[in-house]
Amino acid sequence: MGLILSSPRAVLSEDEIQEFKEKTGFTGRQIVRLYSRFCHLDKGDNYLLSREDLERIPELAINPLCSRVLDLFFPLPSDDEEEAETMINFSKFLDLLSIFQTSRQADSAQQKERKLKFVFDLYDADKDGIITRKELFDVICIMVGEYDNDMLQEVVVSTLIEATGTEDGPLDYESFKAVMQSCDVEQNLVVAFGS
Repeated sequence: MGLILSSPRAVLSEDEIQEFKEKTGFTGRQIVRLYSRFCHLDKGDNYLLSREDLERIPELAINPLCSRVLDLFFPLPSDDEEEAETMINFSKFLDLLSIFQTSRQADSAQQKERKLKFVFDLYDADKDGIITRKELFDVICIMVGEYDNDMLQEVVVSTLIEATGTEDGPLDYESFKAVMQSCDVEQNLVVAFGS
């Protein structure tokens, strides 16, 4: 028998919950709570979420990187795809949210890798596998807002010199990981999902 959630239309079977637990590392209770939230956000009642549905999440809407985060949820089509992904189902929603969990002992290295890749992709706006000087500058500007451009350029140049040996970069994923080793991305990129 499935667990009945707060919405009468929202039922997950025990098998589905078990499968999601194995896939994402969330507890059964967290999955039920996230499914309830998913259904609440689903204004179209079609068990899919749009970009606009996610923009209604207050915690996401106030994030200066909201647009970049949503670009990762709804990527532009690649060369071999005809259409952009405009809707996500619960499985994809849960998989994306699992990036923000605290690391479990068994998969700490894998979780750190997923978080680093997520952050890298936030910077890599054109999705070409490298972070250019402009992309790095753009994200720093988004995060700090109105600030002295010369000072921000110095931060960008300093970062690129440390990572690549040149002030123009570009920064590939391996160089990015090396720079990020001193950051505790596992603890800084976390959302509390409850127990």
